[in-house]
Amino acid sequence: MPRRFNDLAFTPDINELVPPNAAGAVAVLTGANNSGKSAYLKKLVADRARLYIGVNRFYSVHHLPRYQENTVERDQWFQTMRNNSNQEHQNFESSLYNAATGITGLTDAKRAVLMSTFQELFGLKIEVKSEDPDNEFSNRYIDVDGDSLSVTSSGTRLFLSLLTALMDSRFATVAIDEPELGLSPTLQRKLSEILVMGNRKVDLFPHNPNIIISTHSHLFLDKQTPSNNWLVTKAGNLISARRCSGFSELHDIQFRLLGNELGELFLPDFAIFVEGETDRLYLEKVLAISLPKAKIAVQSCGGDVAGRLTYWAASLGDMQLSPYRNRTLIIYDKVKQSGIVRASDNAGLPPQSRVEWSENGIEFLYPLTLLQAIYRQPSLSYADLRFDRDRVSVGDLSYTKMELCRMVVSQITVQTVFPQEIEQKLLGPMHQIMG
Repeated sequence: MPRRFNDLAFTPDINELVPPNAAGAVAVLTGANNSGKSAYLKKLVADRARLYIGVNRFYSVHHLPRYQENTVERDQWFQTMRNNSNQEHQNFESSLYNAATGITGLTDAKRAVLMSTFQELFGLKIEVKSEDPDNEFSNRYIDVDGDSLSVTSSGTRLFLSLLTALMDSRFATVAIDEPELGLSPTLQRKLSEILVMGNRKVDLFPHNPNIIISTHSHLFLDKQTPSNNWLVTKAGNLISARRCSGFSELHDIQFRLLGNELGELFLPDFAIFVEGETDRLYLEKVLAISLPKAKIAVQSCGGDVAGRLTYWAASLGDMQLSPYRNRTLIIYDKVKQSGIVRASDNAGLPPQSRVEWSENGIEFLYPLTLLQAIYRQPSLSYADLRFDRDRVSVGDLSYTKMELCRMVVSQITVQTVFPQEIEQKLLGPMHQIMG
C-alpha cells in the first residue's frame, strides 16, 4: 500500500500522454473508481507551466478583487502541491486556481470574449457592475441576469471558472479532474465541445493549451479520435494507462467501464447483437457502406445473443420506454439459440427487431459475385458451398470461415450488390427508422 503520493509509479509516464512540447493535445482518462485517473493528473504539478484543477473547486464570490500581479503565485502553488505529495496518508483534491482573481487577471479583451461566450452558451446576460452605479470606486461584482454570480447555480460558477482557467495563457497544459462535476448533461456537452472537440478554441484560448481530463462521463470521451482516450488501471503502487484501440473499444468503454446508466450514454444510432465474429465483421462493413452517416455498434455475442440482450435490456431499464426499443436488433440463423425469442419478448423488443436469416450461416448472405471470384467459379451458387466444421469449400478451394469473411469484407465497395434478404430484413427497416 502506498503511503505517499510520490510512492506511486506510472506507466507510461505522464509526458507520454501529453508531451511537454505539444500544443493543443487532448487526453481523456477513464476507468473505474480508484483506478488512478486523478493521480495521473496530479503528476502534472511537477511543471509550473501546467495547471491542475482538482475536484474541490466549488466556490462562491461576490466582490471581485482588484488585480495585482503576483509573480510568485505559481511557485507557491507548486510548493503546496509538492508538500502535499510528500505527506503520508494524505491525498490532495483542491484547486489552487482562484476564479475571481483569474477573471480580474484577464485583459479587457479576453474578459469580453469570456463574457460574450458565456452569454451565448447560457442565454443569460452577464457583465461586471459596480455595487453603487453612481460611484466608480465602489466594489465590483459579476451580474448574471440581475443576480450576483455568487447566488447563481454551482454549475454556472464552475463553468465560468473552468473557461477562465483555460484562457490563462500562463499555462501550457490544463488538467481538469472530472469536469462533469456540478454540471447538467446539457452543460457537460457544451463544455466537452470546448475541451475535447476544440470548439471556440481560437477565440477563447488562442495560446492552444494541452488539455487532459479524467472523467466518468460519456460526454467527455473523444468520439472523433478514439486514441485520445486512455483506459487507466491500478495494481498496487503501479498505475497504468492504455490507449483506446478504436471505435469498437470506445463503444465497449461506454457500455462497461464508465458505470453510467446506458440510457444516458452517448450511444450509437443502433445496437445490433449477432452470434459470432464473422457475422460482426461482415455486417459492420455492409452497414458502413449502406448507412455511412449512422453510428452503429455491432456486438459479437459468442453464440449467446439472449444473454447479451438480457444484460443490455437490464442496463437500459424499461426497454418499452427507451428510444432504443426500435433501435436494438438481434440477428440469428435459422437454427437459433434456445430461448432467444423468449429473451426478446422479456426484454420488450418488438417482433420487427428480430432478424432471422433463412439459412444457417452468414456465408449465405455474402454477395454471390464475390464468392464466385474468391472460389474462381463463375457459375457458383450458394448450394455449392460445403461446410466441414470451421471450413467452407467449393471444389478444391477451402478456407476457414474467418479467412473467407476477411476476403469478402476486403472486396466490398459502394458498388457491391448485397443479397435481397439483407436488403429486405435489415437495411430496409433501418433506413425507415433513420428516416
